[in-house]
Amino acid sequence: MLCAACSNNQPLATIPTPTPTPSPIASPVASPTPTPSVEASPTAIPCPSASSLVSAPLWPRATNITYDSTRSQVLLFGGLGATISNDTWVWDGAQWTRKQSNAMPSTRAGAALADDPQHHVVVLFGGDKTGVYRGDTWLWNGAWHAVCPAHSPSPRTGAAMTYDPVRHLILLFGGFDGGELNDTWVWNGADWTRLSPAISPPPRQFARLAFDVARGNAVLYGGFGGFSDTWTWAGTSWTQRHPATTPPVLDEATPFPEPMVYDPARKVIVFVMPVQHSAAPADDTMDTWTWNGSSWTRLAPAASPPPRDGYGLTYDAGHSLVVFAGGFPFGSADPTNTWGWNGVTWSQLGGLPA
Repeated sequence: MLCAACSNNQPLATIPTPTPTPSPIASPVASPTPTPSVEASPTAIPCPSASSLVSAPLWPRATNITYDSTRSQVLLFGGLGATISNDTWVWDGAQWTRKQSNAMPSTRAGAALADDPQHHVVVLFGGDKTGVYRGDTWLWNGAWHAVCPAHSPSPRTGAAMTYDPVRHLILLFGGFDGGELNDTWVWNGADWTRLSPAISPPPRQFARLAFDVARGNAVLYGGFGGFSDTWTWAGTSWTQRHPATTPPVLDEATPFPEPMVYDPARKVIVFVMPVQHSAAPADDTMDTWTWNGSSWTRLAPAASPPPRDGYGLTYDAGHSLVVFAGGFPFGSADPTNTWGWNGVTWSQLGGLPA
């Protein structure tokens, strides 16, 4: 059912050396007693109503971004900056522009955001504002529209979400609603369905999740709380992978978005993370990692964005680049520049909005 109005001092990861460490083995978690394939949210989710615009300076802010394949632009919604906002911005490859919409989701940080090319929309779910968890679903087709599905995940923040092009579904995992979650849901364009895999990754929020098109499965890595495990999803079950090397644990005190994306031009999954190599701030780096279906590899590009946390990451198919934007920088690093990854190195694409 569709209705038109229904401190920059963030901790860094710490590793003794830049050499990858053996992958720790997380304990798989058996799913609860099997439930019906469609399970209503334990809390009734009212059809959301339109909210007033609360805007903020574009940068710095912790937020998620995704590529809107129908409109060929990168989409950003709300997040935590000078205030918790609900403004909408798009990146066209050269500059950021704020977009207007008669209806819009309420202010929030930690919302999940993913492109749904099957239905020509971007899907937004959940988030929170100072501990008030959101459980609403919104669609972007150039303007925001609320939807009122019969079933829904419970209100939460920090859910991981990606598009599954094999099954033409949005996949959602976990999040936080006062406690960490590890449930698995899919969105078919009209309703949410809760799945019941026999084994699931341990509960967590802000896990990295991306679909590996070359190998036909979704890949989940890490998450807030010291996780460094790798899992794959093939449509019905989660399988833990045990690569020889793994990226270091991101030792954060504050949960922030930890994005990961698939790079179809290089046929690998990519993410970046801030790492502290010594007590000297000048030694801090933003490390780039890739997954090729069997192993993690730390790359050594000639240039990288300055270290920051809470940034957005997505693949811009129109420009064949991984786009990196936003976040809270460490030290005096400039948070206003948008960066692009071409498979070899990072380069600055632009600065403040026009």
